[in-house]
Amino acid sequence: MLVPAPGAGTGSPAGLICRLEPNTLRWLDVTENLGAFLGQSLGELRKQSFLEYLHHDDQALAEDEFRQALELGERHDFVLRVRGASGEWHYLRVHTQARYERDGRVNHIRCNLKDVTDRIRAEQELRRRTEQLTDANQRLRQANEKLKEAQSQLIHSEKLASLGTLAAGMAHEINNPLAFASSNVEVLERELGAILTLLERYRSGWDILEQARPDLAAEIAQLEAQVDMPYLQENLLSMAQSTRKGLKRVAQTVQNLRGFAQLDRAEIGEIDVNLAIDQSLSMLGDLLNRNQIEVVRRFADLPLIECAPAHINQVFLNLLMNAMQAIEASGRPSGRLEVVTGHQGELILVELTDDGCGIPPEILSKIFDPFFTTKPIGRGTGLGLSLIHGIISEHGGRVDVESEVGSGTRFRIQMPIRRPIGRAQSPSDSNLPGPPIS
Repeated sequence: MLVPAPGAGTGSPAGLICRLEPNTLRWLDVTENLGAFLGQSLGELRKQSFLEYLHHDDQALAEDEFRQALELGERHDFVLRVRGASGEWHYLRVHTQARYERDGRVNHIRCNLKDVTDRIRAEQELRRRTEQLTDANQRLRQANEKLKEAQSQLIHSEKLASLGTLAAGMAHEINNPLAFASSNVEVLERELGAILTLLERYRSGWDILEQARPDLAAEIAQLEAQVDMPYLQENLLSMAQSTRKGLKRVAQTVQNLRGFAQLDRAEIGEIDVNLAIDQSLSMLGDLLNRNQIEVVRRFADLPLIECAPAHINQVFLNLLMNAMQAIEASGRPSGRLEVVTGHQGELILVELTDDGCGIPPEILSKIFDPFFTTKPIGRGTGLGLSLIHGIISEHGGRVDVESEVGSGTRFRIQMPIRRPIGRAQSPSDSNLPGPPIS
């Protein structure tokens, strides 16, 4: 009978050690604990093979592991299902090592077994629960995606007026603190100049102060060193000026936001589309020249159209800005922008074509979705094309787009000369055939 080494086989039960015949894997010897675990005496076990006590699915694994132990003589660590005395299957971690005769032949295989059933079952339970959590998370993600889609559709169906109201409210809330901040900075800038001048006058009497009050002069010199007075004298005023310029930029942003709302300018009137496009191009003149973008106008004689002029101007400005940014994103040093207008029946047609980077086919159907943007954070809100879509729809028209990556994009706008009364026809339901501009 094998006697386990002191401290070997810690766990429950302990000391599960055996020796196996190398070729047949018959039991040669077992510890008392292993015999009790298997429910067999040593004499009975010597008539049987180790494989007979294994789960059928584990026998091939055991044969392969024992073969490696014979070939390499190395210790292997693997888990097998072994039938215990009660007939239940136990997970046993098996450590094997080949033992040799003096002439190099394998004498037997020594196995140290450890019952890890509880741990394996705990791992299986953990795996099962992890799979359940994974499935639950997947269902949650799917529900979240559906919620996002529904939210996007809801935002897409809202009127432009609600976005305008939001923008006007934000502009108002920002404008109030901005006003007193700008005023305070202007006063600060003015007074800083006076204070710095006063300090210079004080400095002119420094020699007298050092002679009359050397202790006070030393204290002042120490304070000047602590606050880095030369740096403050050189930069403090310019810092105030930069702050004022930054606030001016914020004020301009607020003004643009109020212009975006345009609630006080949304009345219906008549405009010349050609003139409106020219005005938008003039607003972007510096940027167009800076990016060396050639603008080609092909304007037809058009009747005045009935619309909300400020909103239509916003449409043209947004489209031109998008075209300019697309050309810039192409990486070329220059570009070309063509604007064509036409008139067919009761429709006014506008085509704007750029030779920019183009729009990939997989996102072309999403460009009118609210808040969808491919621009970096801080360069786009994803509202520009959505607003264009909403404005033209409210005027009973439609917007179509064609694009090819690397070649450019063409936007086509169709609007009726007379704005329909009541809710505008949805572009998706429109029967407009989209005739080409000749």
